[in-house]
Formats: sequence, C-alpha cells, structure tokens
Amino acid sequence: MQTSKAPTKNSFNYAVSITAWLALIFLLAPVLLTAIVSFNSSFFIEFPPKAFSFKWYWNIANIAAIGQSTLISLSIAFVAALLCTTLAIAAALAIARYHFPGKVLMTAFLLSPITMPMVAVGIALIQFFILIGTAFTWYSLLIGHMVLVIAYPIRTLLASLTLMNPSLEEASLSLGASKFMAFWTVTLPQLKPGLISGFLFAFLISFDNYPISVFLVRGGLTTMPIEIFNYIAQNLDPTPAAFSTLYVIIVSLIIAFAERRYRIISYSIK
Repeated sequence: MQTSKAPTKNSFNYAVSITAWLALIFLLAPVLLTAIVSFNSSFFIEFPPKAFSFKWYWNIANIAAIGQSTLISLSIAFVAALLCTTLAIAAALAIARYHFPGKVLMTAFLLSPITMPMVAVGIALIQFFILIGTAFTWYSLLIGHMVLVIAYPIRTLLASLTLMNPSLEEASLSLGASKFMAFWTVTLPQLKPGLISGFLFAFLISFDNYPISVFLVRGGLTTMPIEIFNYIAQNLDPTPAAFSTLYVIIVSLIIAFAERRYRIISYSIK
C-alpha cells in the first residue's frame, strides 16, 4: 500500500509545482516584457527591441505634471494609510476580543472593499460627495482612498492579534499596570508586524490606484496613475514602460525589505 501511494503523492507534488511555476511565469511575463520594452530606442513600443537605450528613463520628467501628481499621490497614500492603520487598531481589537450584535456583518462590511468592484465603489463615492457638496477636493480623494484600503490593515492586525500571546497583557495588568499602559507597552509592540504590513499595503495600494481616483479628481488635482494614463493616451513611446519599471523595482525593494524584517506577506494572507 505504501509503495503504491508514494508515486501518486510524488506525482501530485510535481503537478502542483509545475502549476505554481506556470502561474508565476504568467504573472511575471507582463512585468518582464514591460522592462524589456523600456530599453527600446525606437519612438514606438515594439518587441523585441531593435536597439537598447536609456533615453526613455530620462524622458520621464517630460510627462506633464508628473512631479506634482506624484506628490499628491504620496500625500494621499501616506495620510490614508496612517489614518486607516490607526482606525484599524480599534476595529481589529473589537472584532478579535469582543462579542456584540452584528459582529459578523460588521466584519464583512469592513472587509468588503477587497471584494467589491472598484469602479462601482468609485461611482458610489462620487455620487455621495456630489450630494453633500464636497466632490473633487483633496479631502474627498483622501476619504475615497481610505474606503479602498481600510480592509488591509484590519486583516493584518487581526492576524497579529490571533498570533500574539494574551497572557503577557494579563500579566502586566496583574502587576499593576493600567489598561492603557498595558496596551502601549505590551500589546502594541506585539502588533508591530501587523501595523507595518498593514500600513505598507494600504500605502502602496492607494498610491497606484486608478479606478477610484479617476472619479474623484479634476483639474489640478490629479494623481500619478492618472497622469501616466493620460500620457499613454496621447503618446506611443516607451516612457510609461520606463516609469513602470522604476516603480516596480522600488516597490519590490520595499516589500522585500519589509517581508524580510516584518513578514508582511505572511501576515497579509492569514
């Protein structure tokens, strides 16, 4: 019996490995093709490149308002990630430690932006902001991004709360520490991996979001992805490919460092 099961198990493992590698290649192929195209010396996007050049990387500065739009994206992403991570602490603690009516529905509601189509969320947001008279402002754009990314720090903080040792907080309370002091000195440090990973995911997802931002911007208030798409609509050169390659490299380095130190990917999938 054991000899007959062993080949079957090995075949299954090989099949899973092959499928995983094929999926990885499928996901990475567009990124690799974009990187290769970014070094093309031609004024048009073509593959394979006939000659290599770095001129399109220098041409990134010629994208209209790319500097201002990148600063807007950075400010929106940073504030949205910071506020959402702070609010997620209270939400995760309530979900993980307390029982109250409608807890399941509340949890599903807070995590729903992950599963809902972003275009539908964007349409709903712009209708809401027009109704209350605050559409097309920095604050409406910020709130829209907060709605989008709030689920990510909640997920990672819930994972941290599940993995943390509650007896440490109980021990600090039994030794005379107040609830706030026990939370600040014992609980919060244990939540650090979830805080870092939740903040990074919220920041990165907000920074390069297009489907929601396109409904909430106007005139001088544009974000980096929108400026890139506007450039693509008017030009056919590989400058956007060069910008995308730089962006992927920077984000990959940030995620690799955070994963090595804080295991952000591990916490995001729990």
